[in-house]
Amino acid sequence: MTSEARESSQDQGKPVMFFKFVRGTASWCYVSTDRFETYNDETYTPASIERSAIRQGSERGRQNIKVTLPSNLPVAGNWRPYSPSETIALTVMIRHVGETDVLVDWVGRIVSPKFGGDVLELTCEPSKTRGRRQGGDRRWQVGCDLVLYGKGVGLCNLDPEATPVPGVLTVVDVLDLTAPEFADASRSLLGGRLEWIDEFEETQFRTITAHDGELITIDSESTDLIEDLPVVAYLPPLYVEATLTAVSGLTLAAAEFTAYASGRLAGGYIKWTRTDGLVEYRTIRSHEGDQITLDYGGIDLALELVLIAYPGCAHTWADCGFYENRDNYGGNLHMPIKNPYGGDPVW
Repeated sequence: MTSEARESSQDQGKPVMFFKFVRGTASWCYVSTDRFETYNDETYTPASIERSAIRQGSERGRQNIKVTLPSNLPVAGNWRPYSPSETIALTVMIRHVGETDVLVDWVGRIVSPKFGGDVLELTCEPSKTRGRRQGGDRRWQVGCDLVLYGKGVGLCNLDPEATPVPGVLTVVDVLDLTAPEFADASRSLLGGRLEWIDEFEETQFRTITAHDGELITIDSESTDLIEDLPVVAYLPPLYVEATLTAVSGLTLAAAEFTAYASGRLAGGYIKWTRTDGLVEYRTIRSHEGDQITLDYGGIDLALELVLIAYPGCAHTWADCGFYENRDNYGGNLHMPIKNPYGGDPVW
């Protein structure tokens, strides 16, 4: 027989449950038997793990399942002492004893944990409900309601990374270089860098000290730079790379935070890579000088930790101008702010 045939039979089923948790590049695999099992070249560790019944229906809450497992399993460390900043996906599979084929029983993600002594109960939501979830309606308001750094049509589309701007030089005048493509940069190239490949197939670069439309100025000349040479100009990144010098609760200190004026990093976020390769994120609540305060902590936040801090935005026309991103501003500056029903006869 096969697992599929046993699954549909009335008395021939001997199901074994496989649970695979995935977070970024890490995964944890468990099986409901008393011995190690192998599937897709992955070893599943025996554990006292089970799921609740899968129910059908249109109500989203009724489609959730609960997975119960010992709280001392390694996967439980993702929620102790802080919840993860990444989604943890779960795939539940079934293979019947004596068969080799595996059936995918349920696919979704963890939405909430509940520790109860030596037991961890995970509430899991199926993936299909995510596509049905409705987002918040756009608001007609003066301020911008778009999510900072959001990508897509009609969104913020501010790119904080060192975005490349390829071009071909048309005029070379010592330190002044001209290429039509430089005018298409989403923000100023000042502080970025120019790269090209020399005759020895090696990458060369210069720092960009000024930018005006199609014209940029570099910090030092090079005989490699000639007309019709393909080059790549990189926008300066908006983030700052910092090394922590002090940690006090949710307050972190680093000299690099002063690269932005006080308050600029508020509303942004930090990210760092853990020793196991997973990436953590935290929102910045406030910024003053060389100190920032986070929304919640992390066990990795300690002296000498290297992290990246991204600036925030006040969602105003002025802040959008700071980032040279007004073409994507989501507010309406000319919206009437006087209430026509306020009783004033002159509206």
